[in-house]
Amino acid sequence: MQRRSIGDIGISKIITGAIIVALAVGAMVFYLFYTGRFGGGSRLKLSATTHVGHDWSDIAADNNIVSDYLFGRSKNLLVAKGGDGILASTTYTIAGRLVTQEAENSGIYELTDQALLLKCYVRSGDRANAVTLKNEVINRFRLADGAYKTFVYADEEKNNEEIITVAASVEWLDAMMEYYVTYGNNDDYKEICHLAGLLFDSEGRLIPEQISVAKYAESLYVSLEDISDIDPMQEGSLEQMYGTLTGDTEGADTKKDELEEEVEGVLLSNINLRLIRDLENNSILPEGSYERALQAVKGGFAGAGYAFYAYAAVGNMDSSAYIYSGTSTGAFDISHNVKTMRNLAEVGELDGESFAEFKSMVMNNGRIYTEYVIMTGNYSGREALNAYADGLLLAYFMGDTDLYDKLADTLGNRVATKSTSPALYMIFREENDRYVFYSRENLSTRLVTS
Repeated sequence: MQRRSIGDIGISKIITGAIIVALAVGAMVFYLFYTGRFGGGSRLKLSATTHVGHDWSDIAADNNIVSDYLFGRSKNLLVAKGGDGILASTTYTIAGRLVTQEAENSGIYELTDQALLLKCYVRSGDRANAVTLKNEVINRFRLADGAYKTFVYADEEKNNEEIITVAASVEWLDAMMEYYVTYGNNDDYKEICHLAGLLFDSEGRLIPEQISVAKYAESLYVSLEDISDIDPMQEGSLEQMYGTLTGDTEGADTKKDELEEEVEGVLLSNINLRLIRDLENNSILPEGSYERALQAVKGGFAGAGYAFYAYAAVGNMDSSAYIYSGTSTGAFDISHNVKTMRNLAEVGELDGESFAEFKSMVMNNGRIYTEYVIMTGNYSGREALNAYADGLLLAYFMGDTDLYDKLADTLGNRVATKSTSPALYMIFREENDRYVFYSRENLSTRLVTS
């Protein structure tokens, strides 16, 4: 074989090759700096992102929920028209039949909706919109101490309001974690650590917050039964353990006789177990945080013949005292229960009893109710419209296609199907003879059907 010298190859080809190599190395270095993998960044190892797959998406599509079309329309109505082009508005109302019924947007932007939108962008590979949205949320929602407001408004005069809720902040932290592993940089990692430091204490416990819970007015009061003669080894009734309504309640409208009181505690539905496990595994939370959180949630299981979870833990997460009725006295809040069950199912820790009760309610009634009344043993209240996405995800985690199909069927009855509608494929609510579209409902449904 004849050898070739450098002179035979030609200096121009050598220079060209060197330039190509230099550009490749430069691009790689830029990428590493940009994503925070070089110069002090940290790579997070997270649980696999939930993608339900074609089999489950097909079930949803058979019930009018076509995930890609739903998301496309949602971006157009809730972000481009209803929002400000970047943020999603909480609601958008399409024009009514009368000329005077013009389309309306809420002018309100909720942090939870932006978290859902960010996840949608990340999972669809839309880097440009994901980066723009993340920056806009940090710019408009973030306070000086690093906490995030739950709402911002189109009306700048209202933006002095600084309502902060743990629920919205946990949702944003979860979205930031998902964003970071795909598009984030070192500044995003620092933001995640700082926000986690505000939401959790030094032992990894979710911080308590002021929670409004319903209580009876003086005319209707809560009284504990005498439990002095109950054997310590026996389990008393729920009324014996947690109190029940007493007094003359015949024909009374208890809703009108309820008041609210503020208590300090932790909503069980806010304890995102998968997120806490990921934070611990990446040393953002201390060792033992996940087990402590898991025990706090499981400790809130009512038992005594009731397959439901508490509304909140009183005080901190280590407390053994729980509030079982939240927004209504003497009733379990089903929306919060479904979210709590979803969190447990996601980490493989949901007990069969509570899941069986939830499935029975849906399969027998075709809907999710807002509450289960302890005194009557019946479901009642309005339909829990915000709970369907959590219910779908719960069915998916439990591998129950029948339940998934039933929930999709109920939800699909509120999908716009008129071909000329600007909201075709979106999920609506009928309010005051107008069709209203909620960001939370549409974006969360997108995430659990794709």
